[in-house]
Amino acid sequence: MPSTLKKLKIYIPALILLLLIVIARLKTNIPINVFLSDPAVIAGSNGLSSLIQATTNPFVGVASNIGILCWCISASVCFFSCFLIRKKLMPYSNGYKELFNFLLLSGLITSVLLIDDLFLLHEAIIPKLLKIPQYLTYSLYMVTVFYWINRFRKIIIKTEWDLLALAFIFFTFSIFTDTAMDYFELSNHMNILSNNELLVLLEDGFKLFGIISWLTYLSKTSLLIIETIIEGERL
Repeated sequence: MPSTLKKLKIYIPALILLLLIVIARLKTNIPINVFLSDPAVIAGSNGLSSLIQATTNPFVGVASNIGILCWCISASVCFFSCFLIRKKLMPYSNGYKELFNFLLLSGLITSVLLIDDLFLLHEAIIPKLLKIPQYLTYSLYMVTVFYWINRFRKIIIKTEWDLLALAFIFFTFSIFTDTAMDYFELSNHMNILSNNELLVLLEDGFKLFGIISWLTYLSKTSLLIIETIIEGERL
């Protein structure tokens, strides 16, 4: 029985979340289904909700959602690798703490980017609610990533760092498109996409490529680190 009660601890975060939702409902009068239901259902996507008159395609934000899943997988790979090293490998292998720290910080950075992308922190919540300029948020992220690279440069240089470089290049292009392309007039001779659609395609396309590069890099690096520890070698 005690072991069963211990297992119930896994539901504590979900209970806290539901409690916070109830509190938010009481404080803001926002209907509770807005917090709990699928966005497509809330928007009344093509008959999914007959109670709401608005219509939204059920595939709305599909690329963004895939990006969120890739962020989540990246963080999960890092944290699971940390768990595996800490519980199963590190007790029998000395000197691998820095590899553990590398994966841990990688997972934490990825989690922050995941939460930012999922809840539009740098686009809406931070600048509009907290009144912090968007460029300061970008600057904080850049400083954090630079610290991560500098701290673990000896590890990174021994991995497939070209994938990491590609991720940064794609993210840079995405940010540039988001912040600077409004000042340029794009010609569209083929008349397939409007200028606004083309900008959105470039911005979110670059971001998706960056996330995929990030996911691939962390997955390959996590596997390399685990194999290195199992074989008793040095990275």
